[in-house]
Parts: sequence; structure tokens; C-alpha cells
Amino acid sequence: MSKRRCSAENCPALIPTGQRRCPKHARAYEVQRGRRQARGYDTAYDRERRRQDDIVQLGRARCWRCGKPIAPGTPWHLGHDDNDRSIIRGPEHAACNLSAAGRASHPRIFED
Repeated sequence: MSKRRCSAENCPALIPTGQRRCPKHARAYEVQRGRRQARGYDTAYDRERRRQDDIVQLGRARCWRCGKPIAPGTPWHLGHDDNDRSIIRGPEHAACNLSAAGRASHPRIFED
């Protein structure tokens, strides 16, 4: 298995390809992110996720970002509003959600 360096600055640790951080820096990163409830994943979110899963699996859901149907059995996320994480927008393709997160995390790369 090939190895790569931990993505933390100046960390010499070699980790398996596919991981981003060594165990020490992975723990620090998770602490910095905060608990899932602080990131908008509370009981109400979990309840809405279960409710929307039924709709997605019946093939009746559309991605709130792109407007295209979400095929049953494909990866999907229950998306938050980009500016207010207390607002749940609805189901979205996993790729649409991750793309939006990448653009938000790296705005200079995606500027026109």
C-alpha cells in the first residue's frame, strides 16, 4: 500500500493513501470542527433525514441544488442552507453537496 504525508503543516507522519491526517492531527481536526449538534445535525435533522429517505427511495426526490431527480439507492445528503445552517433545504446529490462545500472552502480558486 502506498503512503503519503499527513496534510497537517510540518507533520512528517506517513499515512495510507486515502487518509488526510495522521491519528494525532485527525483528533485535533475533529475537536476543532465541534460536535455534530453544533454543526446542525441535531434530533430534528435526524428525524427529517429519515422522513426524506423514504421519499428518496421511492424516486420522488429532487436535488434542491441542481433540480435533477435523485435516483433511489444513490448517495444523497440532506442539505443545509449555505448561509444559515439552522435551515434544512432538502435532499441533494452527495456530489452537489460536496461540490458546494469545496467551493465555500476555497473561494479564491472558484472566482470568475
